[in-house]
Amino acid sequence: MRRLVVSIYRTPSFDTKTKVRLLLVVSLFFVGWAQSETLPSITKFPDLPTNYSLRDWKKTARDYDSLAFDQNRSGQFLPLIWMDEEKKVNPSNGFALPTYVGDSRQNPETGLHEAITGIASVLNGTLLGIEKSSFVPLLSSHFHRKNGIGLYLNQVGTRGDSFWYDLLPSLLFSHLYHHYPQTSVLAEQFHSTISKWEQIALQLGNEFDHTGYDFYTKQPVNRGWSEADVVAGLACLQYIGWKKTGKKSYLEMSKKCLTWMDRRKINPYYECLAPFGAYASALHNAERNSTHRTAKFIEWVLAGDNPRKWGAMFESWNGVPVHGLIGSVYPNYEYAFAMNTFQAVGIMAPIARYEDKFARDLAKWILNVASNSRYFYPDAWSREQQTSYEWAQKHDPNFCIPYEGIRKQGTIRNYPEVDKIKLGSLKLGESTNPDKDMFLTANHEGEVHYEGEINLPTGMVHSLIAVIRHRRIENEIQVFIQGNPTNQINYLAQKSDHQKLSIKGKGLIEVVVRAKGLQPSEVIQVQDLVVETRLPNPPHVGGDATIHGWSETDLGLYGGSNIGYLAALIEPTNIEGILAIDPVATDMINPDAFPTRLFYNPFPKAKTIHWNFGKQSVRVYDALANKTILRSVHGSQSFKIPGKQAVMLVSTPSGKPLEMIKGKLVCDRIVVDFQL
Repeated sequence: MRRLVVSIYRTPSFDTKTKVRLLLVVSLFFVGWAQSETLPSITKFPDLPTNYSLRDWKKTARDYDSLAFDQNRSGQFLPLIWMDEEKKVNPSNGFALPTYVGDSRQNPETGLHEAITGIASVLNGTLLGIEKSSFVPLLSSHFHRKNGIGLYLNQVGTRGDSFWYDLLPSLLFSHLYHHYPQTSVLAEQFHSTISKWEQIALQLGNEFDHTGYDFYTKQPVNRGWSEADVVAGLACLQYIGWKKTGKKSYLEMSKKCLTWMDRRKINPYYECLAPFGAYASALHNAERNSTHRTAKFIEWVLAGDNPRKWGAMFESWNGVPVHGLIGSVYPNYEYAFAMNTFQAVGIMAPIARYEDKFARDLAKWILNVASNSRYFYPDAWSREQQTSYEWAQKHDPNFCIPYEGIRKQGTIRNYPEVDKIKLGSLKLGESTNPDKDMFLTANHEGEVHYEGEINLPTGMVHSLIAVIRHRRIENEIQVFIQGNPTNQINYLAQKSDHQKLSIKGKGLIEVVVRAKGLQPSEVIQVQDLVVETRLPNPPHVGGDATIHGWSETDLGLYGGSNIGYLAALIEPTNIEGILAIDPVATDMINPDAFPTRLFYNPFPKAKTIHWNFGKQSVRVYDALANKTILRSVHGSQSFKIPGKQAVMLVSTPSGKPLEMIKGKLVCDRIVVDFQL
């Protein structure tokens, strides 16, 4: 039950009129402790993470920045950075980082690289206070000017086919822009970005259940799945546009998007845009006195109840705690991703300040992520449970580049390394499928005999997977391991192109594709031919890159570039397991705010925290209990946090009064508490 207490702070030296203007500080507090709204998903996380251990995230982020931007680093796949002077979409030079270490698609020879990696890498350093202003203008190489699109897009040649790939660069850019508002070229790009996405939102109308949007035909794109959480990203981007420009249509579009989300029954979370909608909702509610359903949108991110089965992990995997990490929760394909995890906590942490009823639960989630995210990194694992330890040990001794993700059921794939054709002819093809397609052409007698050498690890369970397209049911096509033709896939008896066969073997084996009864010169397309091996002692850490042949390693720069979110958010305290969380550090609008720290006590008993409040005299206000706890202090001070509770302390100048203005507690025109 709430109880209202009005405390009047009087300053004898002021006259009566001044006191009336400055005097009232309304302190609302709850009997017992500050009340919070419980988020169902977060109740599933342990209060104190299992096997709690806190990596030095600020060091990891700084080490990452040093390695990624070191143009003089030498060694295999180094330096990671190169300069992009091709000016394909913008008459501006740029810089590039590959998506993965050893990426065969993205390097100085191909000239390809992704905006979501480059922009995030600059934002990573910026959030840590590292000087990155010289790299900010170079990001313009991702701004599509020459083709008239006028947006930051992920890669050159993009015409629009995936909402998350196409909108995320604009959101990252807008976040970065608030830290470099005086950079003239960014201002022009910012206005273009907000305006173009407003036009796209208008053209979509009130229908967001599409895969993407074609920037040339100006029509939605549908590829068999929905990325409707684009609406969440648009709600955020348009509100940021309104905050910066004051243009009312941007505010109206943001409200329209949030209203659509309020009414939406099916969770639309697809990849990474839903967190931006939860943040936008909290901003609206705090600053515009709106009533959007922030709790619902936070649950969208965590619950995993969307069609794609994307959300937070709620368990340990064979003793490895992964609670709170974000990714696929699809049964038998559980897969936590570094990028999605780091972004989600960074974007949503500021909600604690705008709607503080969620602060305790958000702090509990962040605590779990802060501990469990260490498993994205090579030094958290044995060699046998990861794919790229050798490179990391030799070239990244600080282990600052994470793996793409963690798989609950660890598998690796081995493709033929040597191709032999005994009958017919072979052409290796290229397709949109990331695996290696083969086109086998029959000889004059309608026969094909292909052999591919694969080197298998020993003592593990293997499956031979074959996907053969463009075949007729009457064709006699067989796939087997040389030396064991009795155990085979026989396509003559199969209706599906996709077949799987359990096999035994070790070391070098030969996979055979043999066909009879074809027409002379008839072509059969082997879309997939691979041995999938289940690793012992799952989970394992790695990624999709080596499985699909995209890269020599699974070490993901696109995930590592986002570590600044987590690193900027947290600091340890004198009590292991209690963090100081800064909900302002990763706020996209980079607001004016007094130093604010959120502390959550995961232990059943009260704990005393020692914290340095700085050299200047400050008043310390608890925004969760809605009361001042220290009136004029500086330096190291102590305060208690009851068991399983949280406090959010705001340090305001002790000589400046607190005032109630339009329902908010304000000091020197800066909001101290949005919700009283």
